[in-house]
Amino acid sequence: MPLLGASRPRRTGQVRIMGKMLYTIQGRFVKIDQIGPVPQGERTNFHYMADCEGEQVKGTLRGIDYALTKDGVVHIHIHELLTTDQGEKITIERTGHSVPGPDPDTVLLEGVGKAGTGAARLTWLNEVPIAWKARINRKTVHFTAEVYHS
Repeated sequence: MPLLGASRPRRTGQVRIMGKMLYTIQGRFVKIDQIGPVPQGERTNFHYMADCEGEQVKGTLRGIDYALTKDGVVHIHIHELLTTDQGEKITIERTGHSVPGPDPDTVLLEGVGKAGTGAARLTWLNEVPIAWKARINRKTVHFTAEVYHS
């Protein structure tokens, strides 16, 4: 079941979800680096692998989520590489934060991002903003996400 509808803009927390669904993500964390306290908060790096499924973009994703927790809010800065089924490479940078949710075993996140690629059929991605929503299951360390574009 989608977290949000894809056909019209909506606002949840601070992020405006816009436009069309670009792809969904089904992922898992494969390594967790607990850095610990730093001057800005509590730092943890989450390495992950995922599968992406969408009309125009389908493939695999590898990335690192650099998480900083301060005052109960998780702030994230993500760097990832999406490799399409055709072998095209897309670099993606996303930022975001946690939002309150009813289930303590689930972390809800939302944010914005940008993509970059040299793949001829996907160069339009270089020009459009993206917005995303994610759910992380604390018990299984699996996550799902939806990525939208304008």
